[in-house]
Amino acid sequence: MVMGSRRGLTVLGAALLLILAGTVGAAIDVALSGSPGAAFGVLFVAGCILAAARVHSDDLLGIVIAPPLVYALIAVGVGFTRSSGDGGGGLKSKAINIGSDLILRAPVLLLGFAAVVLIAAVRARRARVTRRVHERNLRPPGNRSRPTG
Repeated sequence: MVMGSRRGLTVLGAALLLILAGTVGAAIDVALSGSPGAAFGVLFVAGCILAAARVHSDDLLGIVIAPPLVYALIAVGVGFTRSSGDGGGGLKSKAINIGSDLILRAPVLLLGFAAVVLIAAVRARRARVTRRVHERNLRPPGNRSRPTG
């Protein structure tokens, strides 16, 4: 199931959410100014935050690697669509457009990636503590260790 359950999104569902948010932002910017800009940045970072917050706790590692992959995918897509409309330049022109998009929009990627890593780290820590408490509560009363200190 792509969209998950009340436990959260699967990593595939979270990655699709991130792709959708970034693509919509890039499409808005390309339509208005010809290259990704503020709308892409805002929607990409918002998608990163939402994906990291909603993904199932077992899939946190998978969502951490998603932002760079999605960012590269969107940059390649924008580079190919943008350079195909100007009628020339060939593969070299497309490669230059893609490379410049990857480099010039890198702060957006870094901000989104940092947000995902921070949210995933907090959620992983919280899940580990919750799991430890749950395991401790499942032990029989005579086998529980007493807190020290």
